[in-house]
Amino acid sequence: MNRTQKQDLQLNTNEGQATTLSARLSQLSRRLAESDRKAFQELFEEVNVTLIRFCWRFTKDEDTSRDIVQDVFVKIWEKRTTLDPDKSLLALMYTMVRNKALNLSRDSHYSDGIEADDVAIEDTPAPDEHVDFEMLEEQVHQWIDSLPPRRRQAFTLSRFEGLTHAEIATVMNLTPRTVNTHVMLALRDLRTKLQALQKDQKLHEHNRS
Repeated sequence: MNRTQKQDLQLNTNEGQATTLSARLSQLSRRLAESDRKAFQELFEEVNVTLIRFCWRFTKDEDTSRDIVQDVFVKIWEKRTTLDPDKSLLALMYTMVRNKALNLSRDSHYSDGIEADDVAIEDTPAPDEHVDFEMLEEQVHQWIDSLPPRRRQAFTLSRFEGLTHAEIATVMNLTPRTVNTHVMLALRDLRTKLQALQKDQKLHEHNRS
């Protein structure tokens, strides 16, 4: 399996993890309702970093993102007895983070660009035959950043943050069908770029021979 195939495979690795994570958080939600402080600590360790990373996409400021996420955790603890374990705790927290970040962005004139229709696709140089997997991975992340904002958000929540399509629909105020469309289009775009990269690599290798 070559490097490009490995990267293509990596784009599909988190689907099963989403269900597992949701199941774990459902159990934590039940324990939180009973004021289980250990469950709260486990929840913090499970999602704190990913929530900060998600929030940063709106604020572009790490300290602000940490403050927003911390506030969300406080709110979760305060409302722990009213949590519904049959509803996604993960989707709830992502929605809370997103709403707080967007409200702050509007108040502070941050430029998050989430509602934009499109963004420019950055040119990325084709690597030579000796490019390592880490460099290829970095380039793929550049391609992800260049996706249209809503498509990028849905894809990131699905493949990197471990949310199910139903949870993403709640966070983004979309239907699951629309979320699925965003994710599938993102995968199509990335695979097209990966195939083009693979073709360029073969052509480069042929010219060198």
